[in-house]
Amino acid sequence: MSETKNTDSTQEKIIRAGEELFAAHGFGRVTLRQIAREAGQRNVSAVQYHFKSKQGLLIAIAKGHRDGIDARRAELLDKATTEGTDEDLSTLLSILVVPLAAKLDSASGRAYLQIQAQGLTNLEMRPATRDLVDRITRYSRTLTSASDAPYQSRFALLLLFHALADRANLESNGKRHPGDRGEFVAALSHSLRGLLST
Repeated sequence: MSETKNTDSTQEKIIRAGEELFAAHGFGRVTLRQIAREAGQRNVSAVQYHFKSKQGLLIAIAKGHRDGIDARRAELLDKATTEGTDEDLSTLLSILVVPLAAKLDSASGRAYLQIQAQGLTNLEMRPATRDLVDRITRYSRTLTSASDAPYQSRFALLLLFHALADRANLESNGKRHPGDRGEFVAALSHSLRGLLST
């Protein structure tokens, strides 16, 4: 095995271990030693070597997921533009929610949603996501008073990420059936619309 493949494998193991531990225990409660052990690394400095710090690992985790989410949003925005529905709030909210909800399909994606609900990462938005959020913001400003807008935007983000994290937790532990995912996504989009339209 080449050194590059070995390095990639080590980084991937550390990322998966970080995702699992941050999601299960919270970023602040996880140590570099725990991450290294979970990743099968004998030396705790392996995390620092590849990611510089625990925060660096968190950023790498978020970036890996956000790039894919943004690419999917770009596709959906292009489709909405072609269909002439790119100024419809329901369509825009669906484009916001659906790529995130797709993360429920994998253990890695579910962990990402649980990490996001902790409100730890504040990376610059990717281009399609920034465009989408700007459109939603412009639309919601026509429906709400200026004094309410900052609160509603914050509440919408909290609802979005905490609802998805709760769903991820339900799907991960399998203790009870969480209901139809399509209905969940539709209800979440509808709730966001209600929040942004009042």
